[in-house]
Amino acid sequence: MSSGSTRPRVRAVGSARGASQFAGVLLHGRGKTPEEKIDLAARFGNIEGIRWVVPEAETPGSWYPGRFWDPRGANEPYLSEAVERCHEAVLEASEDSRLGPEHLVIVGFSQGACLALEYALRHPGHVGSLIVFTGALMGVPGSDWKAGAPKSLAGLRVLLTGSDVDDWVPEYNSHEAARLFRDLGADVQLRIYPGRPHIVSEEEISAARDFLNRIQIE
Repeated sequence: MSSGSTRPRVRAVGSARGASQFAGVLLHGRGKTPEEKIDLAARFGNIEGIRWVVPEAETPGSWYPGRFWDPRGANEPYLSEAVERCHEAVLEASEDSRLGPEHLVIVGFSQGACLALEYALRHPGHVGSLIVFTGALMGVPGSDWKAGAPKSLAGLRVLLTGSDVDDWVPEYNSHEAARLFRDLGADVQLRIYPGRPHIVSEEEISAARDFLNRIQIE
């Protein structure tokens, strides 16, 4: 990160600005690129009327330098800057509030999924849905997550996936995130896929496609 550097551009694909009925923000993982998130969105299939906004980390390939389970301070100020970068993308996706939170979703994988959860905790009510492909809460496992959490995440719909053999995000951390968000009133679907490596599987894509189609018609 360097002050005065040119900010990475935000890409957009799908329906045209002003014509979309629904919009999403795609958050790439560590070592990944916005183009790979665009490819992932294409795997969802033809979802009519959706516009995807795809930000890029200030530091190429990384939203924050450490692991999610490090003490929170170890990933600052990068984490807070990443959350604000995500917020800028959410505002762009909303098209200056033309689309309300119920028409906005954030989709993230791995580091991007951790960022999606962190964004929802810091900016409650700005999006109506999250798709969290293998994500976890930021900070030392077992922390008092509620201490800094909003009073309620009622109305937020979350699809959270994980694996029982993923070394990057252990299954325990997936359950920990699901428990906190449920305790805060969110509607959480947690799906653990036995034997799945650190990828977004076709089963997860199918679950996400169903999730997106369902929230579009509600």
